[in-house]
Amino acid sequence: MDLSTPAGLEALARDVAEQLGARRTEQGGAPDRVRIIYADGRTLELAPNRPRTRITISAVLPDKATAQDLTVEPITVTARPRPRPSETQEQAAARHLTAHIRRRLTPQLTAVHSMVSPTVERARTALSALPRRTGGEQWVIADVPVVHPDGLDQPCAIVWWHTPAGASRAVAPFLADMLRRVGLVTTEPHGEAHVFFAEPPTEQPAERFHIVPASKGDECALVDQFTGACVRTYTDAEWAEGIAESANRADETARHSGACSLDLPGLSEKLIDNAQFRTLALELATAGHMPYGLIDVDYTRTPGFLILQAEGKADVARVARLLEPWGAVRSGERREAPAQEAERFGADLEAYARAMTAPGRTVAVAADGVRVTFEPAPPDL
Repeated sequence: MDLSTPAGLEALARDVAEQLGARRTEQGGAPDRVRIIYADGRTLELAPNRPRTRITISAVLPDKATAQDLTVEPITVTARPRPRPSETQEQAAARHLTAHIRRRLTPQLTAVHSMVSPTVERARTALSALPRRTGGEQWVIADVPVVHPDGLDQPCAIVWWHTPAGASRAVAPFLADMLRRVGLVTTEPHGEAHVFFAEPPTEQPAERFHIVPASKGDECALVDQFTGACVRTYTDAEWAEGIAESANRADETARHSGACSLDLPGLSEKLIDNAQFRTLALELATAGHMPYGLIDVDYTRTPGFLILQAEGKADVARVARLLEPWGAVRSGERREAPAQEAERFGADLEAYARAMTAPGRTVAVAADGVRVTFEPAPPDL
């Protein structure tokens, strides 16, 4: 491997880019420099270091990062590591450089790009409307690597609602809804509290969700092509294909309807696009209550809230508390329930009422739920 010529350095850079999952390589700012460029714009520059047996790798940061005095220190790595058995010197060099980049440069480069990312900035602006709570509860944004269906290994931003007990599953659907309302696309992995988000693709693929081999074992994974995130893994490939078809139909329906969310747990369908009712659900979720309708929650143990419009009254919400099976406490039949369950029912309603009490609302606990009256009344639905 001759690093004294541009061709030798370019060949090494191409091998490294392939292993990193980067999009392409191109000549750098000088003939003896080559750049590795990821699909999301992250850029690395390789330059031989005299006596051309070592490579200096630098992060090329966007102007916005430089203006904020954000830096990533370059690293220098040998281009002549000891080859493994059945490995050529060129293969050893590419492997060695890739390992150092992943360990020493990628985390810092990803963090800097996240700080100046327009996508993340849009998400931060949207999430700033979340209610403030005490006790260390807040929303958090980070980046995690995901393997995209086209084979590229690149980061995707995620957000979650952090509590002292861990990430909140209850709040995740509402975070995703808020991000979709500012034009981002989201993925909510099955049963997880984290929400992946990204810019919508410039070219719409024929199908958003498809099945790929899972990273471990013989399972297959349902992957969202928009973010690259895995929604869920399956052991039955035929069943997984059916789930993918169903997910694609739902995505097409949402796209044609123009709806940000076809459904949100804890809210009846016709209330989803009403900001005041949606705010009630968000306040209950951030207070630690579980919305009814999450398919991965055991509602025989965990009661869920469900917000409905009081019949004939656009300015009144009825917040029901549901626990399966229905016989646990059936609305209006509390006297027939075991004393312990009836007491729990009442305590939950009182907790709902406290979470939703705010200026401009009248909150009252009734026999079958909590009544919230808005002042002034919202527009007719």
